[in-house]
Amino acid sequence: MIFLIPVFLYGYYISEFSSHLPPSQTVHFSAWWMIAGLIYLYFFTKEDTKVILFSILSLLTIGGHLYLGDQLRDSFSIYEPFLIHPLFIFLAVFLPTFYLWKRQNTENEKLVEAIQNQNASLNRVLQNSAFMISRIIAERDEDGNIVKLIVDKVNNAFESTFKRNLYEIQGQEADYVFNLIFKGKLDVNKTLLFNRRKTTEFHASNMDKWFKTHAINPGYNLYYLIFEDITTIKQKIAELEANKRRYKVLLEAIPDIFFVIDKDGIYEDFVIKESDLFKMEDANIIGSSIFNAGFPDKMANKIYSCIQSCLKTNSIETIEYSLNTPNGTFLFEMRLAKLNANSVISVARDITKRKTAEFGLEKALKRAEESDRLKSAFLANLSHEIRTPMNIITNFTRMLVDADMNQFERVEITDAITENGKQLINMIDNTIHLSKIETENIEVKHQFGKVNSIIRDIYNAYSPNLPDSKDLRIQLKLEVMNPEFGFSTDIDLLKEALTIIVDNAVKYTPAGVVTIGYEMVRNEYVKFIVTDTGIGIPKDEFENIFSRFYRIPNTINQSTSGSGIGLSIAQHYIALLGGELQFDSKLDKGSEFWFALPFTEGKGYMAVVK
Repeated sequence: MIFLIPVFLYGYYISEFSSHLPPSQTVHFSAWWMIAGLIYLYFFTKEDTKVILFSILSLLTIGGHLYLGDQLRDSFSIYEPFLIHPLFIFLAVFLPTFYLWKRQNTENEKLVEAIQNQNASLNRVLQNSAFMISRIIAERDEDGNIVKLIVDKVNNAFESTFKRNLYEIQGQEADYVFNLIFKGKLDVNKTLLFNRRKTTEFHASNMDKWFKTHAINPGYNLYYLIFEDITTIKQKIAELEANKRRYKVLLEAIPDIFFVIDKDGIYEDFVIKESDLFKMEDANIIGSSIFNAGFPDKMANKIYSCIQSCLKTNSIETIEYSLNTPNGTFLFEMRLAKLNANSVISVARDITKRKTAEFGLEKALKRAEESDRLKSAFLANLSHEIRTPMNIITNFTRMLVDADMNQFERVEITDAITENGKQLINMIDNTIHLSKIETENIEVKHQFGKVNSIIRDIYNAYSPNLPDSKDLRIQLKLEVMNPEFGFSTDIDLLKEALTIIVDNAVKYTPAGVVTIGYEMVRNEYVKFIVTDTGIGIPKDEFENIFSRFYRIPNTINQSTSGSGIGLSIAQHYIALLGGELQFDSKLDKGSEFWFALPFTEGKGYMAVVK
């Protein structure tokens, strides 16, 4: 069609077939038409001969047009300046454009050759790659939407691994091919078109293999789907995970805490058996520093110094420290050893129980030594305490035989014999009670007891026998006047405990009042109370008040005998009854002892409800 332009020019500008201007006035039109044809030809051919032939034809056409217009001979005189000459215009356009076109074609050929070489190399690489590669072509509708994916080519590894030859699957829909190979485990449309992550993993159960897919979209309608067999990697990872779990179970079986700490004091890993003790998670420990793990600054600096020492000298460092946790304060022994050039392993053992046991043993040893000393002193003193009343009883009994003794003297001697006899009996009774306690030979026998009767019995036992040398009296404080008021308890143990407490109150009250009473607490407990206005107990002796064989240093104890076990016995009996003996005292003002027992099977008490 381009080569027919001269025919068009002849028919339109030269021949008599149509009315037109004289040829001399239309020759430039011919030149521009031939230039347009030349440029158009550049786009549709790569052959030099065609372009050169068209150029020659263009020169002949323009020359013929000039000849027919009688301008060929007079061209140099007519076209002034010469730059507007039609032949010059064509040559001025043709020569540079031909050079540029030729040069462009040469470069294009080089690029095409390079691309072809690259494609050939790429095809060889893809064809011989160890990865399974498939090339997929997308078919689109008139709106540009992909309607289906077609398998175009696969490499050798694909064919050998999946047992599918290229001629079997080429031109087939990709969805059909991959469903056939993987039994529905791979959605190729989702993998290529909708999955933002271009790399996915899946397990082909029919082949018992794991694959990783890589989706590549190098062209508008071109996709590559690359398969990587990661079965061995998965198996190795599974083995490593199994080994990790196994070793972690082994480590958790050891009652220690393992930390891996780097040279900067950052926790890299840890194993804690009793995780509830600390309530920690990996995210809370790994990556954190020893300087913000709850250690005091001095302790954190000490640990850091030990880490540096381990790394430099390959030594084993040991530290004992305390750590506050949500469950309390615990004691630990930490041992640090070099793990590699940049980290150490820290083995922390909970030594709270051991240290507590050591402290307990130390205290128990001190208590045992003190108890042994007091018991030895008690036994040494017991012979003296028993001998003293026995001598008084023996000597005064002989004196009663004297016929010359008057009645008043005889009464005084009899009172002294009676008082020392009671003291001796009390000492023997306490010794028997202590023996029963230590041999755990006390049986609690519950029975109904009337509270007012119990209190009055103790009152009646002490009130008539108060020493005349003391300005002392005993009074009762009974909250419930009903004579049937009572509850179920061991009456003998209750009486014995109250008797010991009242005996102490009378002994350490030179003058004043000793009060025995009780009160109800929330209709659930009966609180027994013994108060006195005696010498009281110093604050620094409160912790020794229930210690066995211990007698508080005071003027009364220096002038009287005693075993120092009465309150300890009373405390034990009250504990057996379900109560706790408590006290309060002020020096030189008196003391108050109390304990509350459950109002079990109580009777005779009416509560007023408002």
